[in-house]
Amino acid sequence: MKNQQLSEFNKNERPVFHLTPERGWMNDPNGFSRYGGKYHLFYQYYPDATIWGPTRWGHAVSEDFIRWERLPDALVPDREYDVGGCFSGTALTYEDGRHMLMYTGCRPDTEEPRDGGVQIQCVAFGDGVNYEKHDGNPVITGDMLPEGGDPYEFRDPKLWQEADGTFRAVMANHNKTHGAQILLYRSRDGLKWEFESVLADGEGKPGWMWECPDFFELDGRHVLLAGTMGEVESICRIGTFDSEGGSFREDWWQSTEQGFDFYAGQTVSAEDGRRILIGWMQNPQTAEHRGIDLPINGQMSIPRELKIRDGMLLQKPVRELEDYRTDETVYKDVRLGENAGREQRLDGVRGRTVDMELHIRPEEGKMYEKFHMRFAADAEHYTEFTYEPGKSEVTLDRSHAGPGKTELVRRQAKVRDRDGRIDLRVIIDRLSAEIFINDGEQVMSAVIYTDRHAEDITFYVKGAAVMDIAKYRIKENK
Repeated sequence: MKNQQLSEFNKNERPVFHLTPERGWMNDPNGFSRYGGKYHLFYQYYPDATIWGPTRWGHAVSEDFIRWERLPDALVPDREYDVGGCFSGTALTYEDGRHMLMYTGCRPDTEEPRDGGVQIQCVAFGDGVNYEKHDGNPVITGDMLPEGGDPYEFRDPKLWQEADGTFRAVMANHNKTHGAQILLYRSRDGLKWEFESVLADGEGKPGWMWECPDFFELDGRHVLLAGTMGEVESICRIGTFDSEGGSFREDWWQSTEQGFDFYAGQTVSAEDGRRILIGWMQNPQTAEHRGIDLPINGQMSIPRELKIRDGMLLQKPVRELEDYRTDETVYKDVRLGENAGREQRLDGVRGRTVDMELHIRPEEGKMYEKFHMRFAADAEHYTEFTYEPGKSEVTLDRSHAGPGKTELVRRQAKVRDRDGRIDLRVIIDRLSAEIFINDGEQVMSAVIYTDRHAEDITFYVKGAAVMDIAKYRIKENK
């Protein structure tokens, strides 16, 4: 694409507050970390096409999780042990002050050729801009797998340091007998590693492989996140971690995402102690099947603040997003229903860079049958969110979104029964929408390629309901 064409895309088409690649393909977030006074986010990147290719680590930094500055690529596949790709991993500040990256290298295997090659774990060190691969790579290899572990499906290390100074890392592996498993490794110096335990396995849960695990402490519990291969699912397991014994006991399981497009989530501890999650806003099942010509394919989600309440993981957009709000439009006690017309529009409530809060409740105690909200809408296209209080069920439907939609167009989820009340936070950014339900108990995300001039937002209720709404436009800069 010529520079002028890319410039026009940047101006008119590119998401405003979601991180995207300069051009080409983006997938999993990597190395989400704090270093040198900034938040660093690396990502799987293939600049030469809008489909997956041998990936490198793209690199961006931010001071507030919203505005990102792209830096030179941090890792490229240029060694015998990673020529097939520098796959996903994480980062931390090493003991000597350097920024340490731990990633999966992919090495073709000529003895037993298989797609993807042998996967091994490697490290690199840098100053926040420039990085050098460790002379002793790889640091973890297939001969350090437990019995049945597949060296071709062994990737995505999540690295951290315990209070006693020892390093730990969890990583994804497929066991030829037992299926998906998360492995735990231990090291004194982050360079010489030994296998410790199988931290978690499939136990009948979805997916034949759990990719991109993240493991961290939150509100006195331990949380294990992973994306599932073979399912449109990101899972969360909450429980107790025995650091000495290397065991994890699960007390609660839930899906991290109820929509279409959130995968490979990774977290960082913010400077003020908040745990912040970001994910690839896409899914492996549909990412390369979009039927539309844009110079990029891939974006990151809005970063999310995590909390545990009543044993459940809650997610909310980072509070920094509110600093970019402008053009406030507020309505109170808007009556929705059949007597008010099939679809209602509100002056000032439209757009494709939107942050919107809605509170819907029954009118005079009489339960309504269904609430509809359509957005990114014009005369022909729209994406629709519905809530049916009688079923305690929400649906996100992009079957009418127009060009670029995939075969995966409808997702449903159960929500907590609140007598017809539902609270929504709706984030729209040109090529996507994220809907946070009931203070973040559920989240539904969708990539949408509807023409960016489709800006209508409409409401309809079958029955009668009352809505409060506050809508903001998100500006380019504070």
